[in-house]
Amino acid sequence: MAIQSILFFGYLGDLLGRSRDFDVSDDPVTVRDMRRLLASAGDDVAAAVLNPCVRACVDGMIVRDDAPVRRGQEIAFIPPLSGG
Repeated sequence: MAIQSILFFGYLGDLLGRSRDFDVSDDPVTVRDMRRLLASAGDDVAAAVLNPCVRACVDGMIVRDDAPVRRGQEIAFIPPLSGG
């Protein structure tokens, strides 16, 4: 197992904190796997991270849920943003 830090922005950061560390296997995982891992933390968290409008980024690039995640990469979840 390895430690993977995941960053959260917007309301996700308010709900989950700006980052969390998770134990992940050394085997390749996907963004979808990371969402499921996060969702296991509780109903509020699950509703937030499983929302299809929440985008995932790996090393600063927006990716789909089937994108692989390797140990040491930066993972971030970003909800829709608005402003004016």
